[in-house]
Amino acid sequence: MVFILGSAIGSFLSVAIYRLRHHEKKILFGRSMCPSCKKQLKWKHLVPIFSWLFLRGKCGYCGQRISVHYMLLELLTGISFLALFLNWNFVDFSQSIVNPDYLSYAFSVPNLEYFIFYALMMSFLIAIFFYDLMYQEIPDQFSLPAIALAIAGGLIFGSPDWISMALGGVFLGGFFLLQFVVSKGRWIGGGDIRLGVLMGVLLGWDLGLMALVIGYLIGSIVSLVMLITRRATRKTAIALGPFLITGVVATMFYGNTIMDWYLNTLL
Repeated sequence: MVFILGSAIGSFLSVAIYRLRHHEKKILFGRSMCPSCKKQLKWKHLVPIFSWLFLRGKCGYCGQRISVHYMLLELLTGISFLALFLNWNFVDFSQSIVNPDYLSYAFSVPNLEYFIFYALMMSFLIAIFFYDLMYQEIPDQFSLPAIALAIAGGLIFGSPDWISMALGGVFLGGFFLLQFVVSKGRWIGGGDIRLGVLMGVLLGWDLGLMALVIGYLIGSIVSLVMLITRRATRKTAIALGPFLITGVVATMFYGNTIMDWYLNTLL
Protein backbone atom coordinates (compact mmCIF):
# COMPACT_ATOMS: atom_id res chain seq x y z
CA MET A 1 0.00 0.00 0.00
CA VAL A 2 2.86 2.36 0.79
CA PHE A 3 4.52 1.55 -2.53
CA ILE A 4 1.24 2.24 -4.38
CA LEU A 5 0.89 5.55 -2.53
CA GLY A 6 4.44 6.52 -3.46
CA SER A 7 3.99 5.64 -7.13
CA ALA A 8 0.77 7.70 -7.22
CA ILE A 9 2.65 10.65 -5.70
CA GLY A 10 5.33 10.11 -8.33
CA SER A 11 2.69 10.30 -11.06
CA PHE A 12 1.55 13.62 -9.63
CA LEU A 13 5.13 14.89 -9.48
CA SER A 14 5.63 14.10 -13.18
CA VAL A 15 2.55 16.20 -14.02
CA ALA A 16 3.73 19.03 -11.73
CA ILE A 17 7.17 19.05 -13.37
CA TYR A 18 5.68 19.19 -16.87
CA ARG A 19 3.19 21.95 -16.04
CA LEU A 20 5.78 24.01 -14.18
CA ARG A 21 8.22 23.75 -17.07
CA HIS A 22 5.57 24.81 -19.59
CA HIS A 23 4.33 27.64 -17.36
CA GLU A 24 0.84 26.25 -17.00
CA LYS A 25 -1.21 28.05 -14.35
CA LYS A 26 -3.06 25.02 -12.98
CA ILE A 27 -0.17 22.99 -11.62
CA LEU A 28 -2.13 21.25 -8.88
CA PHE A 29 -5.47 20.90 -10.65
CA GLY A 30 -6.82 20.01 -14.07
CA ARG A 31 -7.19 16.77 -16.01
CA SER A 32 -4.12 15.06 -17.39
CA MET A 33 -3.71 15.08 -21.17
CA CYS A 34 -1.30 13.90 -23.82
CA PRO A 35 1.34 16.57 -24.57
CA SER A 36 1.11 15.73 -28.30
CA CYS A 37 -2.55 15.26 -29.23
CA LYS A 38 -3.91 17.19 -26.19
CA LYS A 39 -6.63 14.59 -25.53
CA GLN A 40 -7.66 14.03 -21.93
CA LEU A 41 -6.37 10.74 -20.57
CA LYS A 42 -8.68 8.10 -19.12
CA TRP A 43 -8.12 6.31 -15.83
CA LYS A 44 -6.62 3.29 -17.59
CA HIS A 45 -3.94 5.58 -19.06
CA LEU A 46 -3.01 6.90 -15.60
CA VAL A 47 -2.27 3.79 -13.55
CA PRO A 48 1.24 4.41 -12.21
CA ILE A 49 4.00 2.30 -13.80
CA PHE A 50 1.64 -0.29 -15.34
CA SER A 51 -0.04 2.05 -17.84
CA TRP A 52 3.35 3.01 -19.28
CA LEU A 53 4.35 -0.66 -19.52
CA PHE A 54 1.07 -1.88 -21.04
CA LEU A 55 0.98 0.97 -23.55
CA ARG A 56 4.66 0.31 -24.34
CA GLY A 57 5.59 3.88 -23.60
CA LYS A 58 3.14 5.39 -26.09
CA CYS A 59 0.02 7.55 -25.93
CA GLY A 60 -3.18 5.48 -25.96
CA TYR A 61 -4.68 7.83 -28.56
CA CYS A 62 -2.06 9.12 -30.99
CA GLY A 63 0.70 6.58 -30.39
CA GLN A 64 3.27 9.29 -29.69
CA ARG A 65 6.16 7.98 -27.60
CA ILE A 66 6.09 8.96 -23.92
CA SER A 67 9.43 9.46 -22.18
CA VAL A 68 10.58 6.66 -19.91
CA HIS A 69 11.28 9.19 -17.16
CA TYR A 70 7.57 9.22 -16.29
CA MET A 71 7.65 5.53 -15.40
CA LEU A 72 11.02 5.79 -13.67
CA LEU A 73 9.82 8.70 -11.55
CA GLU A 74 6.76 6.73 -10.42
CA LEU A 75 8.86 3.64 -9.70
CA LEU A 76 11.54 5.56 -7.82
CA THR A 77 9.00 7.40 -5.68
CA GLY A 78 7.24 4.14 -4.84
CA ILE A 79 10.51 2.49 -3.82
CA SER A 80 11.50 5.56 -1.79
CA PHE A 81 8.23 5.55 0.13
CA LEU A 82 8.64 1.84 0.80
CA ALA A 83 12.19 2.41 2.08
CA LEU A 84 10.93 5.19 4.35
CA PHE A 85 8.23 2.90 5.72
CA LEU A 86 10.75 0.14 6.43
CA ASN A 87 12.92 2.68 8.24
CA TRP A 88 10.07 4.33 10.18
CA ASN A 89 7.56 1.49 10.41
CA PHE A 90 4.43 2.97 11.99
CA VAL A 91 2.38 -0.27 11.94
CA ASP A 92 2.87 -2.89 14.64
CA PHE A 93 0.98 -6.16 14.84
CA SER A 94 0.83 -9.11 17.21
CA GLN A 95 -1.34 -12.10 17.92
CA SER A 96 -4.62 -11.25 19.61
CA ILE A 97 -4.80 -12.30 23.25
CA VAL A 98 -8.51 -13.12 22.87
CA ASN A 99 -8.10 -15.20 19.72
CA PRO A 100 -4.61 -16.22 18.53
CA ASP A 101 -5.97 -16.72 15.00
CA TYR A 102 -6.37 -12.95 14.66
CA LEU A 103 -3.77 -10.18 14.56
CA SER A 104 -3.99 -6.99 16.56
CA TYR A 105 -2.73 -3.86 14.82
CA ALA A 106 -1.41 -0.70 16.42
CA PHE A 107 -0.03 2.56 15.02
CA SER A 108 3.10 4.26 16.27
CA VAL A 109 2.23 7.95 16.15
CA PRO A 110 5.85 9.21 16.40
CA ASN A 111 6.96 6.94 13.54
CA LEU A 112 3.91 7.98 11.51
CA GLU A 113 4.86 11.63 12.00
CA TYR A 114 8.42 10.93 10.89
CA PHE A 115 7.17 8.98 7.88
CA ILE A 116 4.83 11.78 6.76
CA PHE A 117 7.57 14.38 7.14
CA TYR A 118 10.20 12.43 5.23
CA ALA A 119 7.69 11.31 2.59
CA LEU A 120 6.89 14.96 1.87
CA MET A 121 10.58 15.83 1.89
CA MET A 122 11.40 12.90 -0.39
CA SER A 123 8.75 14.09 -2.84
CA PHE A 124 10.42 17.50 -3.10
CA LEU A 125 13.87 15.91 -3.46
CA ILE A 126 12.71 13.60 -6.26
CA ALA A 127 11.01 16.50 -8.04
CA ILE A 128 14.24 18.54 -7.86
CA PHE A 129 16.26 15.50 -8.99
CA PHE A 130 14.27 14.95 -12.19
CA TYR A 131 13.70 18.63 -13.00
CA ASP A 132 17.41 19.42 -12.79
CA LEU A 133 18.32 16.20 -14.62
CA MET A 134 16.05 17.06 -17.56
CA TYR A 135 16.29 20.85 -17.70
CA GLN A 136 19.48 21.69 -15.71
CA GLU A 137 17.52 24.05 -13.53
CA ILE A 138 16.19 23.95 -9.94
CA PRO A 139 12.95 25.95 -9.64
CA ASP A 140 12.19 27.92 -6.49
CA GLN A 141 8.69 26.39 -6.53
CA PHE A 142 10.32 23.16 -5.32
CA SER A 143 13.34 24.30 -3.31
CA LEU A 144 11.81 27.10 -1.21
CA PRO A 145 8.84 25.06 0.14
CA ALA A 146 11.27 22.21 0.82
CA ILE A 147 13.51 24.56 2.85
CA ALA A 148 10.50 25.78 4.85
CA LEU A 149 9.38 22.18 5.46
CA ALA A 150 12.89 21.14 6.56
CA ILE A 151 13.09 24.02 9.04
CA ALA A 152 9.64 23.18 10.42
CA GLY A 153 10.57 19.51 10.74
CA GLY A 154 13.80 20.32 12.56
CA LEU A 155 12.03 22.61 15.03
CA ILE A 156 9.23 20.08 15.67
CA PHE A 157 11.34 16.95 15.99
CA GLY A 158 14.41 18.64 17.46
CA SER A 159 16.74 16.89 15.04
CA PRO A 160 18.88 18.47 13.80
CA ASP A 161 18.90 21.18 16.46
CA TRP A 162 18.42 24.79 15.39
CA ILE A 163 22.11 25.63 15.76
CA SER A 164 23.14 22.78 13.48
CA MET A 165 20.43 23.77 10.99
CA ALA A 166 21.58 27.40 10.99
CA LEU A 167 25.24 26.47 10.60
CA GLY A 168 24.41 23.94 7.88
CA GLY A 169 22.26 26.35 5.91
CA VAL A 170 24.83 29.15 6.11
CA PHE A 171 27.85 26.93 5.41
CA LEU A 172 26.47 24.87 2.52
CA GLY A 173 24.55 27.77 1.02
CA GLY A 174 27.64 29.95 1.35
CA PHE A 175 29.78 27.24 -0.25
CA PHE A 176 27.69 27.36 -3.44
CA LEU A 177 27.28 31.14 -3.24
CA LEU A 178 31.06 31.52 -3.25
CA GLN A 179 31.31 29.34 -6.37
CA PHE A 180 28.54 31.36 -8.01
CA VAL A 181 30.30 34.67 -7.29
CA VAL A 182 33.78 33.48 -8.31
CA SER A 183 32.56 31.96 -11.59
CA LYS A 184 30.01 34.73 -12.22
CA GLY A 185 27.32 32.11 -12.58
CA ARG A 186 29.22 29.91 -15.05
CA TRP A 187 29.84 26.92 -12.75
CA ILE A 188 26.54 26.71 -10.90
CA GLY A 189 23.17 28.44 -10.87
CA GLY A 190 21.18 30.16 -8.18
CA GLY A 191 19.12 27.01 -7.68
CA ASP A 192 22.22 25.17 -6.45
CA ILE A 193 22.67 27.81 -3.74
CA ARG A 194 19.15 27.19 -2.45
CA LEU A 195 19.71 23.44 -2.72
CA GLY A 196 22.78 23.87 -0.51
CA VAL A 197 20.68 25.71 2.07
CA LEU A 198 18.12 22.88 1.91
CA MET A 199 20.82 20.26 2.50
CA GLY A 200 22.13 22.18 5.50
CA VAL A 201 18.82 22.78 7.27
CA LEU A 202 17.55 19.26 6.56
CA LEU A 203 20.63 17.34 7.70
CA GLY A 204 22.52 19.78 9.89
CA TRP A 205 26.06 20.95 9.28
CA ASP A 206 27.81 17.60 9.91
CA LEU A 207 25.57 15.26 7.90
CA GLY A 208 25.04 18.03 5.34
CA LEU A 209 28.80 18.13 4.78
CA MET A 210 28.77 14.34 4.39
CA ALA A 211 25.99 14.57 1.79
CA LEU A 212 28.01 17.21 -0.06
CA VAL A 213 31.10 14.97 -0.16
CA ILE A 214 29.06 11.94 -1.30
CA GLY A 215 27.32 14.00 -3.99
CA TYR A 216 30.58 15.38 -5.38
CA LEU A 217 32.21 11.96 -5.23
CA ILE A 218 29.38 10.33 -7.21
CA GLY A 219 29.35 13.26 -9.64
CA SER A 220 33.09 12.94 -10.21
CA ILE A 221 32.85 9.21 -10.90
CA VAL A 222 29.93 9.62 -13.32
CA SER A 223 31.63 12.53 -15.11
CA LEU A 224 34.86 10.55 -15.44
CA VAL A 225 32.98 7.58 -16.92
CA MET A 226 31.21 9.88 -19.38
CA LEU A 227 34.54 11.39 -20.43
CA ILE A 228 36.16 7.98 -20.90
CA THR A 229 33.20 6.69 -22.93
CA ARG A 230 33.14 9.97 -24.89
CA ARG A 231 29.54 10.67 -23.96
CA ALA A 232 30.68 14.07 -22.74
CA THR A 233 33.56 16.50 -23.14
CA ARG A 234 35.19 18.90 -20.70
CA LYS A 235 32.82 21.60 -21.93
CA THR A 236 29.65 19.53 -21.48
CA ALA A 237 27.32 20.99 -18.85
CA ILE A 238 26.27 18.34 -16.32
CA ALA A 239 23.52 18.98 -13.77
CA LEU A 240 24.86 18.96 -10.21
CA GLY A 241 21.51 18.65 -8.46
CA PRO A 242 20.89 14.93 -9.05
CA PHE A 243 24.27 14.02 -7.52
CA LEU A 244 23.64 16.23 -4.49
CA ILE A 245 20.14 14.77 -4.03
CA THR A 246 21.65 11.27 -4.17
CA GLY A 247 24.07 12.30 -1.44
CA VAL A 248 21.21 13.70 0.65
CA VAL A 249 19.11 10.53 0.35
CA ALA A 250 22.10 8.28 1.13
CA THR A 251 22.85 10.39 4.21
CA MET A 252 19.22 10.37 5.33
CA PHE A 253 19.28 6.58 5.55
CA TYR A 254 22.92 5.76 6.33
CA GLY A 255 24.47 9.02 7.51
CA ASN A 256 24.89 8.06 11.16
CA THR A 257 26.18 4.60 10.21
CA ILE A 258 28.75 6.13 7.85
CA MET A 259 29.72 8.71 10.47
CA ASP A 260 30.22 6.04 13.17
CA TRP A 261 32.26 3.88 10.80
CA TYR A 262 34.43 6.84 9.76
CA LEU A 263 35.09 7.99 13.33
CA ASN A 264 35.85 4.46 14.56
CA THR A 265 38.21 3.86 11.62
CA LEU A 266 39.88 7.24 12.13
CA LEU A 267 40.32 6.71 15.86
